[in-house]
Amino acid sequence: MCLEDAGFYSTQTREGVVSALSLELHDELLTNGVRVITEHNPASLSTSLGLWVNVGSRDEGEKQWGCSHFLEHLLFKGTKTRPAKEISSLLENRGGYLNAFTDRDMTVYHARVLGKDQGIATDLLCDMLENSVLKEADIEMERQVILEEIKQTWDDPAGLIHELYSENIWRGNPVAHPVAGTIEAISEMPIDVIREYYGAHYAGNATLVAAGAVDHEKLVSDVENYIQKGKGKPTKDRCKPEHFPGKEYIERDTGQVQLSISTIGYPYGSEDAVTQTIISSYLGVGASSLLFQEVRENRGLVYNVYSYNQNLEDVGAFSVLAGTSKQNLEEVVKIILHELEAMKQGLDPEMLETVKHKTMGLFILGSESNRQRMHQLGISTLRTGEPSSIEDVVSRLESVTAEDIKRVSENIFDGNKIAITALGVSPSEAEKLANYIG
Repeated sequence: MCLEDAGFYSTQTREGVVSALSLELHDELLTNGVRVITEHNPASLSTSLGLWVNVGSRDEGEKQWGCSHFLEHLLFKGTKTRPAKEISSLLENRGGYLNAFTDRDMTVYHARVLGKDQGIATDLLCDMLENSVLKEADIEMERQVILEEIKQTWDDPAGLIHELYSENIWRGNPVAHPVAGTIEAISEMPIDVIREYYGAHYAGNATLVAAGAVDHEKLVSDVENYIQKGKGKPTKDRCKPEHFPGKEYIERDTGQVQLSISTIGYPYGSEDAVTQTIISSYLGVGASSLLFQEVRENRGLVYNVYSYNQNLEDVGAFSVLAGTSKQNLEEVVKIILHELEAMKQGLDPEMLETVKHKTMGLFILGSESNRQRMHQLGISTLRTGEPSSIEDVVSRLESVTAEDIKRVSENIFDGNKIAITALGVSPSEAEKLANYIG
C-alpha cells in the first residue's frame, strides 16, 4: 500500500492546511514590563485570554510548598474594588468563563469571552493580578478548601500516580514536590509567607496571551492602563533536577495497581522533544496506539494504558501509565518494557509517516480552538522565551526522521534510566519485578 493510497497529506496539501491556519501574531513588550502576545483569527467570535505568571511549585522553598497553588485560589477571593462573587459572576453572566491552573513552573489565570467583551475580561484579569487583597479570613477559609483538594487527590489513585512518579524520578529537587503542597505544609503555612510570596513573584512577572477575535491595539492600551510598572522580573533560582532510575512501591488498599514506567525526556524547546512527541504518539496516544492495542485490546490486561510527556524548560520525562490488577502487574510491566526496548530499532518509513500524520493532525485540529492556541502560545513563551506559531510546530514535527526516532529511543529507553512507580502494591508483592527493573 502506498502512502498516497492511505490518504496521507502531500507536502503541498500539508502546506495548504498550515497556510489556512497561519494567523496574525503580535509580540510586544510594554513599558510596564508586561509582555503581550496575540494571535488574531478573523473567523472567531470569541477571545481566549491568559495571564501567565512565571512562578510555580518548583520556585517554592520547603516551608512554601503549595504557595503558588494557594495564591491561585486566593486571587479569586476579592480585590480592592471587587468582591469574590463579582469575580466569579462577571464573565459568566456574559456567557464566558474564568479559571486558573498551577504547574511546576507557571501559574495561569485564563478566560474566554465574546470578542466584544475582551476589555471586560482584560480588566478583571489585571485587577486580580494587581489588586488582590489577601484578607486573613479568606486565606483561612481557602486553606480548608485546599486541604480538601489535597485529600481528593489522594483519593484518586489514577491522578495521584503522576505526583508519585515525579517525586520518584526527580527526588530531592523542588520540581518533585506536589504542586498543591502537602497537608502539613498547607496547614502550617503562615499568612505573611503567602503575602510575601505574592509580592515577590507577581509584580513585573506576567505575560498576557490572547487568541481568537482579539484586538491587539486595544489589549495593549488596556494592559498599559491597568497594570503599573513592576520592579522587574524576579530572579529565578531553578536548579535542574537529576533523573533517578529505580523502584518506588506504595502499599495501599486499592482495586487496582496504578503503574508508571518512566525515563528521561527532553526540555520543551529541544529538537529532540519533538521526536519524543512522535515516539509517545506511536506508543501510547489513543486507542490505535501500540500499547493500547497490545496490552488492552489483544490481552485484556488493563482498562487504560497511555504515554505521557513532561517537558519543562530545562528537563523532561517520558512515562507510560496503566492501571491493572495485582495478578496482571508482572505481565503488564514485561510487555511495556519489551515494547520500549523494541523502539530502539526505530520505525519503518511507512509507520513513521503514519504517526507523523496522526500527530500533526491532532495538533492542527486542536489549534482550531482559540483556547488551545492561547495555551500553546503561553506554554512555548514561558518555556522557550518565544511563542511557537502553528507553522513552526508542524515544520518541526514534519522534520523528524527515522534516524531521530532510533537515536532518541536508544537514549531514553536505556534500561539503566528506567524508573518504576507503583501505587497499591507492597515491596514484597513487587519482588517479582526485580527481574525487569534494576
